[in-house]
Amino acid sequence: MDKKNLIQFSWKDFENYTSEEISYFLYLEGKSIECISKLRGIALNDIKNHIIQGKIKYRFLAKAKNSKELIEFIANAGKDDKKFFLENIDSITRTDIVNYILENYTELYHKEKETAIWILGELKAKEGIGILTKAAVHKFVNVRRMAVSALGKLQDPNGEPALLRALDDENSQVVSYAIKALSKLNSVKAKEKVYQLIERTNNNAVLKAAEEYLKETKGE
Repeated sequence: MDKKNLIQFSWKDFENYTSEEISYFLYLEGKSIECISKLRGIALNDIKNHIIQGKIKYRFLAKAKNSKELIEFIANAGKDDKKFFLENIDSITRTDIVNYILENYTELYHKEKETAIWILGELKAKEGIGILTKAAVHKFVNVRRMAVSALGKLQDPNGEPALLRALDDENSQVVSYAIKALSKLNSVKAKEKVYQLIERTNNNAVLKAAEEYLKETKGE
């Protein structure tokens, strides 16, 4: 394990690592590219590519010394970089990130809160449904929108009450996200409110989401 950052690996688990990861972890241990090439019997250029891929895949973990720093790095990264990172983290790192968010959410800065909410949704972390439910009524629109979106990604029935409440939100984007999330849950409880929204709104996004919702729940 590299104690200078959050990258964790053990050679006991080497069978679970890709060839690229093995080369990269050897590199982290201080072995030269030439040495790795000889040890593994793989061409030098291939080893170089392995290390480049490792640096890309693990760049956030390599920079961060703790979960707080990791959240900060993710918050300042581009969306594609964030998604790539979360799609490739191991179960231990996932657990560490989710636990950090659960324990420290109230202390996070505004932008970090948005990132934390987004992470919970992307990881489909049902452990965070309590945080997402509270965030769905946050004073800032962007936090509410992201929370509703995350609840939709979780597709957990326990999030339904918060999504039904979000249908009354003053922001049309939050409302449209809530309808989409309820559609994923196949929630029939939202039907009456959705019909009411159709009657009183001219917002295209809301109307489109409502139309899709009614198609999905037709016959329910």
